[in-house]
Amino acid sequence: MAAIPVNILIDKGADYGVTFFITNKDGTPLNMSGYTGTAAMKKSYSASTSVPFTLEFVNRTAGEISLALTDVETSALDRRRYVYDIVLTDPNGYKTRVIMGNAEVSPGVS
Repeated sequence: MAAIPVNILIDKGADYGVTFFITNKDGTPLNMSGYTGTAAMKKSYSASTSVPFTLEFVNRTAGEISLALTDVETSALDRRRYVYDIVLTDPNGYKTRVIMGNAEVSPGVS
């Protein structure tokens, strides 16, 4: 399964959350029972440091996952474009990047 490109917008200083539905090639929900996952963003692909997202398996049998950052975490971000991805590991240890893209951090006014 190739990673699906999805760009996201994060408001600096606000709580952030987004939900994704992961599917098989035939469009049916990916059953993620027994899966683990990680998600992070970096200033560039070659950057040595990353900002981890909180990844939650909302409904494993329906392929539903969510990413989150707290207002404190988004406050610490620079106003810029980052790159991010989500990598899932199946029960056999096989890793797949399922979503990737740009994460744009937008400054707030209030």
